[in-house]
Amino acid sequence: MKITKIAVAVAALVGAASVSAQTANVTVYGGIRVNVEVAQYSQPGNSKRITSVDNVSSRFGFRGSESLGGGLNAFFQLEAGFASDTGAAGASSGVTQIFGRESWVGLNGGFGELKFGYGLTPYDDVLGWAHHQGANSWENRNNGVSGGAAFGKSGMFTNYVNSTSCNSTAFDARYGNSVSYASPNMSGFQVRTQYAFIGEAPTLAAGKCSGWDTAVRYSQGPIRVGLTHARHNDFTGMDAGFGVNDQQATRGYASFDAGVARIGATYEVASYKPVVGGSLKYKYWELGAVVPMGANTFGVQYSQRDKGLGACWGVGANGPTFAVTAACRGNWDNGGGKHLALTHDYALSRRTTVRSYYADLKNETSGKVRAFSVGLWHSF
Repeated sequence: MKITKIAVAVAALVGAASVSAQTANVTVYGGIRVNVEVAQYSQPGNSKRITSVDNVSSRFGFRGSESLGGGLNAFFQLEAGFASDTGAAGASSGVTQIFGRESWVGLNGGFGELKFGYGLTPYDDVLGWAHHQGANSWENRNNGVSGGAAFGKSGMFTNYVNSTSCNSTAFDARYGNSVSYASPNMSGFQVRTQYAFIGEAPTLAAGKCSGWDTAVRYSQGPIRVGLTHARHNDFTGMDAGFGVNDQQATRGYASFDAGVARIGATYEVASYKPVVGGSLKYKYWELGAVVPMGANTFGVQYSQRDKGLGACWGVGANGPTFAVTAACRGNWDNGGGKHLALTHDYALSRRTTVRSYYADLKNETSGKVRAFSVGLWHSF
């Protein structure tokens, strides 16, 4: 019944978009991404190899704008995820909303861009510059040791839509109930800030968590530089004994495109501070390069985190599991991780790519993951 309702709603939106296209600029876009993956998950006394056909952030969406005169425009974006491996709706990082990837309405003009709703954060704008040939599978170091204190694929990305979702340690995220402002591009510089009333509740007991991200980015010629800071207030991303905590992360990124290769580097520091007691901190860094050669693009990326929640990771019946307890949090200083990815793209056309990778992920205390994958990605 739920899928039927979603299908009816999407059909209605498609029809509405077709009618609206007569007076506004509406674009339908998307991507279907499927990988065949073999992953080996290993811990002392516990090992499992899983072969799977996986969806990798498949999505479709609508973008539109209307000129209001005087250089002012109204615009919107709606983006839905779906599972290309099973056909299920709303399959994006575990969300169940129809448009669980982006949902914005706003105004733009000479003053910049102001938008209201739900979507990716300024922190993600900077982190996304370092994505190497893909996202949301093991080749992406964000599914390993980056973007939060977790390890493996669990707890590294969160859609913060209500107070319940604030039970996370992740900084790479989408914010719901939010307001975002982006400045005009000023000779390559742009500033974006986003504040989220995530909990929208009057008391902490009811879940009054909030988030505020700001980023400054410079992109001109061969140079890209980004600096971002994320702050999460009144989150509960650890175990009950740690309690309500404030979370902060500062990330810097720089890259240079020499034509034969683009070389990039990242450094991040993050902390989790409870109402009572001392804070937990980690440091993260990465180096990477992307080399284009005709229809081929090769990439290599190495990243490392010194501390974290690695001891909270385990091997379950279907792969990695993750649950924060006081015992594993007590092993924070030994919870660092290392991630190596080798990637290759072969462009069959401008919109269709064969994508492959090998990834090796290790934790100081709780084992490792090795994965190989080949996939077909098509954009429309």
